[in-house]
Amino acid sequence: MADAGRVVRVELFEDRAAVTREVAVAEGRQQLRIGPLTPLVSERALSFPGGADVVVEEARVERIGSTRTEADPATLRDLERRVREAEEAVGEARDAQKRAAGRLERAQALVETALVATPRALVELEPPEAWVEQVRELIARTTTAREEDVAARQAVQERAAERDKLRADLEAGRAGKPTVQGFLVVSVVAARAGSFSVRYTVPCAVWRPAHRAVLDGDQVRWEVRGICWNATGEDWSGVQLSCSTARPGDRAEAPTLTDDVLRTRRRPTEVVVEAREETVQVARERGTRAAREVPGVDDGGEPRTWLAPQPVDLASDGCPVVVTLEAWSTEARSRWVAMPERAAVAVRRTLQRNTGTRPLLAGPVELVAEAAGATVAIGRGRIDLVPPGEPFPLGWGSHDGLRLSRRVEHESSTAMITGRQRRETTVTVRVAHLGDEPCRLEIRERIPTSELKEVTVGSVRAEPALDAPMDGDGFCRWSLELAPGDIRKLELRYAIDAASNVRLPT
Repeated sequence: MADAGRVVRVELFEDRAAVTREVAVAEGRQQLRIGPLTPLVSERALSFPGGADVVVEEARVERIGSTRTEADPATLRDLERRVREAEEAVGEARDAQKRAAGRLERAQALVETALVATPRALVELEPPEAWVEQVRELIARTTTAREEDVAARQAVQERAAERDKLRADLEAGRAGKPTVQGFLVVSVVAARAGSFSVRYTVPCAVWRPAHRAVLDGDQVRWEVRGICWNATGEDWSGVQLSCSTARPGDRAEAPTLTDDVLRTRRRPTEVVVEAREETVQVARERGTRAAREVPGVDDGGEPRTWLAPQPVDLASDGCPVVVTLEAWSTEARSRWVAMPERAAVAVRRTLQRNTGTRPLLAGPVELVAEAAGATVAIGRGRIDLVPPGEPFPLGWGSHDGLRLSRRVEHESSTAMITGRQRRETTVTVRVAHLGDEPCRLEIRERIPTSELKEVTVGSVRAEPALDAPMDGDGFCRWSLELAPGDIRKLELRYAIDAASNVRLPT
């Protein structure tokens, strides 16, 4: 006789899951048959944590092929019951549709009769407006009856589709489709009656980090979520769930050694300049640079574990299940920011701090805003790894009332004797505020920076003046106070000087 025990804990990793079952045991030496389990379980993934009063002498996994009817007769009986209920629901929906069709038919007949009698009634009745109002009321009743008839027909179609799906599942179950079940056979010696734990690792169950941010005034409510999938063949109900970034399947391997070959070549006389885009990564919002890449894959190089605050149900259907792992609130500084070089729109940008006790893992963010008692879905964003206490930005959509345009003009010249090159660039940005409320807008432009001594960038002039001097990465900033109807023009000029043996990009 097999005993499946009780699943008390599930640990989800990036590519697998560890399941802990609690099985009752009697005193003395005995052989237990635990199952049915997923057929993916194997002896190499077994462990028996705790249970000092229980000694495991032998453990092996058996896999038995059977039909669905033999493997799970309770599910088949439940399907039969649901099919009967679905058939009754279809019958009730059809009766309701017939009643709705009858009401529509009677309402249409009354309208047709009233329309035929309208010419005579308008002449004989005083005042005629009363008859017109009655005809309008009959037409309104007909419209309502037609809507009820359409809704009733849709309900019949939906109920019939549900019934057909359940019938197909029932037929598949009765057909005896082959299935495989796993059983764990364990020989144990127990000092006294009680229970012991069995832990095994299986594939086909994973999780990924996700987040939800709700903007309410100057507050951001943050939820750390786990998107969980289970396709192991086992249904886990009311289990204690933990989501971990540990990688138990990874093995440390020595790197492959290769020869580092050095070669010499003649230095070219001509310097070719290549213009490239480079992402500037910063550790903090102001000033300090971060490392070139985020350490680790998702967790900063250190395994992190989150425990779900409530018991969780994970059915083995492969559908995603969203679990809230952690929640907190933080203050946010909001402003409108425009980068005309990237897009001709102004985006609402907030800067908030990770007030949680652990890092925020890199992943998607569902953005939601609350205003005037209504909840509005803004869209989806993404964050990188954010350590505790660190600020990070979020974008919340564009401003519908702000219009921006950008134009770039170049003028090149070459010295007659020295051949020195000079390219002057003028960037013109125009902003128009077509909204109804005043707005403070920050506009960011950038100037290229040079890594070569043969090429210099200078003669920077801005009109109006910049809020602060250009930073080391070439970014310039203006802050504008815009009233409804305002139109502003911004200009940024700079020059690139290069030696005669330098080929500038076109």
